[in-house]
Amino acid sequence: MIKSGKDLLIIVLAASCLIVSLVLQPWAELGFNGDFPAWISWLTGWLGIDKFFNWLGNCQFAKDIQEFLSQQGAQANFGEYAYCLFLFVALIVAAIAIILIGREESEEKLLLPVKK
Repeated sequence: MIKSGKDLLIIVLAASCLIVSLVLQPWAELGFNGDFPAWISWLTGWLGIDKFFNWLGNCQFAKDIQEFLSQQGAQANFGEYAYCLFLFVALIVAAIAIILIGREESEEKLLLPVKK
């Protein structure tokens, strides 16, 4: 149950971590395209995931990532560098959400029960 804005923020952070982990990391690992291995291509083709990954690879977002990585000194293997970058984002977002949840729990534990 959402009680405050902090709960909504935690939900947004968790959703963004999930999206980065389930969409952007595999996309970067595949080299910014939808060329899945043969053992899983039947499922990704049926669900349309390969088309989505190919579309994502052709948009400006992929070009911006490659340009950013080349400015930082990467000359090849952009997918591996982008995977690490997305992993960093996912870990930071998850850590912030965990801190927000932990702070709420620690506050609740600090309250001493009133004796009658």
